Amino acid sequence: MFNSRKNKPALVPSKQIDTVIAQHCKLEGDLDTENSVKVDGVIHGTLRCKGCSIIGETGQVKGDVHSAELLVIGKLEGNVFAENLYLHATAYIAGNITTRTLQVETGARYSGTVTMRDQPDNVLTPPAPAPALPAAGSEQRASLFWAASE
Repeated sequence: MFNSRKNKPALVPSKQIDTVIAQHCKLEGDLDTENSVKVDGVIHGTLRCKGCSIIGETGQVKGDVHSAELLVIGKLEGNVFAENLYLHATAYIAGNITTRTLQVETGARYSGTVTMRDQPDNVLTPPAPAPALPAAGSEQRASLFWAASE
């Protein structure tokens, strides 16, 4: 009667994946792609993708990620700028997140702040820096460490 989403990926690219960084590959430097990318290896640098990006189970990105659609199954150490962000149960992000939509499965972890945007934005351009935090003793915004739970 009802469709179950258990054991189904949150994001499936509508087209075939154009670029694959395989499990035993390491890329030093920035990667820019027009369509889609899957990272099963390691990227040390900024990833910019106008389409769908997937950081696979063995994938690691050490740098900022700018993507229209981003599915994180592996590990990301850097800031995220995505229209739609999906965190699989095994995902780990250490960095700030700026997104329009966020889906988090039980077990996913991230450390940093989350900024939700109402309107679609140019994900390839980081937002302007936030204003300085108030002095000690005033109301302060704290970094967020959140572990998804049921």
